[in-house]
Amino acid sequence: MRVISRIEANSHESPLISMLQERNREADELLLHSGGPVTDLSQNSMLPALDSIRFLFFEPHSEDTGEGSALHGEINLGNPPPLSLVRQRIIEGRWHTEEEYNPATLDEALSIVAEFEIEVELEEKQPVTPGGFAGLLGYDLGRWSNSIRLSNTPEPGTLLGVLWRCDAWWIHERTNNQLRLIAIEGHEWLEHEFTTLSDLQIPNRPEPKVPDSESDSSHARKVEKIRKSIRGGHLYQVNYGRKWEGEMSGQPWDTFLRMSYSNPAPFSSWFHLADYGWAVASASPERLMRLESGIVSTRPIKGTRARGRNEKEDSELRIELASSEKEMAEHLMLVDLERHDLSSVCQSGSVYWSDCRIEALANVQHLVSGVEGELSPNKSPGESLAALFPGGSITGCPKVVTMAAIDQLEGSPRSAWTGSIGHLNQSAGQADWNILIRTMEARSGPESWYATVQAGGGVVIDSNPADEVEEARWKAAAVTEATWGFRTGFSSEELPEGEVGILPLPKVEGALGRISPGAKKKENLDIDYHVLLIDNLDSFTNNIAGSLNRLGAKVTIVEGRPITKIDTKNHVDILLNAHNPTHIIIGPGPSRPEVSPLSMEIAHRALQNRLKISENPIPLLGWCLGHQAIGLAAGWNLIESPLGAVHGVPSKITHDGSGLFQNASEEIVMMRYNSLVLDSTNEDLKANSWDESGSLIMGISHPTLPIEGVQFHPESVGSPDGLDLLTTFLNFSNKVSKFEVNKQVR
Repeated sequence: MRVISRIEANSHESPLISMLQERNREADELLLHSGGPVTDLSQNSMLPALDSIRFLFFEPHSEDTGEGSALHGEINLGNPPPLSLVRQRIIEGRWHTEEEYNPATLDEALSIVAEFEIEVELEEKQPVTPGGFAGLLGYDLGRWSNSIRLSNTPEPGTLLGVLWRCDAWWIHERTNNQLRLIAIEGHEWLEHEFTTLSDLQIPNRPEPKVPDSESDSSHARKVEKIRKSIRGGHLYQVNYGRKWEGEMSGQPWDTFLRMSYSNPAPFSSWFHLADYGWAVASASPERLMRLESGIVSTRPIKGTRARGRNEKEDSELRIELASSEKEMAEHLMLVDLERHDLSSVCQSGSVYWSDCRIEALANVQHLVSGVEGELSPNKSPGESLAALFPGGSITGCPKVVTMAAIDQLEGSPRSAWTGSIGHLNQSAGQADWNILIRTMEARSGPESWYATVQAGGGVVIDSNPADEVEEARWKAAAVTEATWGFRTGFSSEELPEGEVGILPLPKVEGALGRISPGAKKKENLDIDYHVLLIDNLDSFTNNIAGSLNRLGAKVTIVEGRPITKIDTKNHVDILLNAHNPTHIIIGPGPSRPEVSPLSMEIAHRALQNRLKISENPIPLLGWCLGHQAIGLAAGWNLIESPLGAVHGVPSKITHDGSGLFQNASEEIVMMRYNSLVLDSTNEDLKANSWDESGSLIMGISHPTLPIEGVQFHPESVGSPDGLDLLTTFLNFSNKVSKFEVNKQVR
């Protein structure tokens, strides 16, 4: 590999955009552009050569579709048909197909792509390594990284994504405003002399044209449908996206220029696939994933406020954002989801919430967190990308269930929006991908281009339909203005602009004030325990396993809702004999416990004292859905919470000091996730913890058997006292017929 020494970029703030400005848009183009202030997120912009080979991802032919209503808990689990992956090589300026593959999953597709990397050695560290791949992965490829069948899939033959091998890169080092060219030996870019760049020309705003969109009332009704589904316990948060679409004046490149000038963002991008008439212009502020030096990281965004008209109003809005239960619930839920996704590819105990801050863009300001972990030696960079794709911030929680709900609500594929643009070099262990929000996608027609802009937000139980409609319009305003000269109903006075920057999270009081990022140290109890963890399709299961690992326990995760039908009673026997667990946890998940016959069977056996190893009862802990399964098995009622659903909110929990709480302080803070609650009808179990009001049951305990249930998430970043409860549970031994409980009464 050769590296050309740095070249002064003169006065150009965006020299790579100037390079592309000279082109005629007749060839493929890709630009990873960082705009705005130079921060830890925006130090380099990069322009690759797209002149060797490319892989195209196509929607396969299939009659398989999803059925039922995800909003009512009906989802179709299962793998979609294999992808159509086509490898092409450029010869004399034209792409020629060489081979077609049919990978069953996204990570399998990425492993095929990796076979065609050119492995090089860097003499010094660079933000990207030549010989790897870069491109776009559309949102609809998420079916191949999350086993789900959907109804509104793209037409067979639709292009879903493209990756080019990039044998040369121009890098704009923004910290010193210099250019660097890196390339494999013999690449033609090395022979070109650098020419003086022309001044950047930003096109004027186009004449206003109103795009088509659904009505505000339709949008609001969909928010209400989501809230109703949350009250029923079927999901916790859904990111609904509303579309604006129509014929555009001018070229997509003009839109990108206007967006990069008026709304600079650290993960902006330009994509143009010439022979397919497909263009994407993005001013994204969000990173999906980065891999560097063995560390996989993600920076989820969730929680939004507009900018203020002055610094005082801006500051007040930031305080309002940080102290909002609704906004922090959305955000902390997402942090937990990303910890779960990262844990599937990272070394045990290495994943943690690293930081939280407010990132202010021109029109809006967001809560942004960092989550990271060490890539496991037996996982590839491609597997780490697939594990996080698509980003949880643009699906919701639990991810698989909300992908089905999005399909039902939006009624059409998302295409590029909420997919990702970035680069991946698996041999170098290097990757960086954005999430395509604040994005315009365009397709060429016979005489003009047709554009789509989509924007939305995370809907939770506390969402106000009118506010959700307004937030989507905030987010779309700058992009629709750059595309059609139309600001989704907001004038510049109604939607003030502020200086772009990064700000610390304001300090707040109460339970939220106890929540903060930071690595949780491993607290090995020097024990030899093996926990069987029942996964009920939740997006936090790996976090539970990680917490137990930090305490020194071995964890085996098994599916509580397997895709194929099983003989439940026989399957429980097989699991007990195969794993010989010392403890069992029935994990959380969407909908009611009856959707998991395996969980119900385990709960029934435990209450009948038939959940045993060597004639001794196995300690059982039910977690949210698992807690409810134990209650139902004991004959209790399961009802919608009379005080409303609570999801992702750090809450004070009271208790009587018995069972799981025998070593807990008098008042603890735990992250609540519940739409449904148990209502006592008999004394086979006793309630031993409650919400702050004392009216809702948050914990149950068996008087003589080691059976406990909790209606909250001890593993969450919002549960500062959670590990203490898990320690108490692990100390319940299965070597005695019953365990001692604190006889205190409430």
